[in-house]
Amino acid sequence: MTRLQVFQIRLVASLALLLVVFGVVRLLWYPGAYFAISGVLTQFAVLAGVVLVVGPILTTFVFKPGKKGLTGDLWILAAIEVIVVVVAVSVMFQRQPHFAVFAVDRFEAIALQDVSGESAALQRFGGRPGHAPRLIYAALPEDTERMQRLIDETVFEGKADIDRRPEFWHDYAEGIEPIKAAAKPFSALLSGDVQRSIEARQWLAATGSAAEDFIVLPLRGKTGDATIVLHADIGYPVATLNIVPW
Repeated sequence: MTRLQVFQIRLVASLALLLVVFGVVRLLWYPGAYFAISGVLTQFAVLAGVVLVVGPILTTFVFKPGKKGLTGDLWILAAIEVIVVVVAVSVMFQRQPHFAVFAVDRFEAIALQDVSGESAALQRFGGRPGHAPRLIYAALPEDTERMQRLIDETVFEGKADIDRRPEFWHDYAEGIEPIKAAAKPFSALLSGDVQRSIEARQWLAATGSAAEDFIVLPLRGKTGDATIVLHADIGYPVATLNIVPW
């Protein structure tokens, strides 16, 4: 077997592995626009670079027919590649958006590790349902004194805001009316920025529905913003669009 053949075999194997990882990450953990706004693309790019270097490139470099200890070297490289993939996949799994929390006038994509008191959040609201984040309604305190204390905690004490604190969370159904009141009509996406308008019209045409059927709100992630589309009547999300809403 030549070095070129070894390179080709390892390249195909590494690309197949990366394709499987990408499919799981993209379709199950970061669906829709969550993929674009969560920073996972950068993490995957780093993973792909490391895998391609450790896999086909280093394997080709050390390969020499008849070399003493060649089998052991190849096994070591394969083990390193597997370890890199396992560690990277674990990080991407832990950072996936577990909750989509509505707070004041927007949705926030929140990973479980970013929640203040994650065990309490899981106990109250349960795990992530299916491949989409669990919907949460975060409400500001109605009591004046508690509201002032919240401001002091977030501004002066550096504590998390209500979108990351389960003590302010409620079932999504309880917030349907204020959520709908904070939303803008879908038609807001159809004017202004040309590219945004084109993408919004394309999505609308694909659904076969009218703009009046939907309302929209900003969806904020770790590295970017997108738009979450809600059904105008029932107030539940129907899609996330990789469109900047501002």
